[in-house]
Amino acid sequence: MPRSRKQPANVVAVSEVKVTQVLITRQQYIEDIKVRWQIHTYEVNRLAEDLKKGFEYLKQFTNTFSDKLFYTVTDQ
Repeated sequence: MPRSRKQPANVVAVSEVKVTQVLITRQQYIEDIKVRWQIHTYEVNRLAEDLKKGFEYLKQFTNTFSDKLFYTVTDQ
């Protein structure tokens, strides 16, 4: 099948959008950032706690598994 050229794309002019009002003040924006940072910090700390608990669980599981494997292989 021979190759053919694509049709040129239609270019549409976009008019500028003018913002007529301020939705949030600079001080409100700064306060919002502070609150979001507090939420972020809380969530990261909770994630760290969950990861520590998961690590401890896996460590206990692998220790018992390796002990069972050791005693099975050595017939003790």
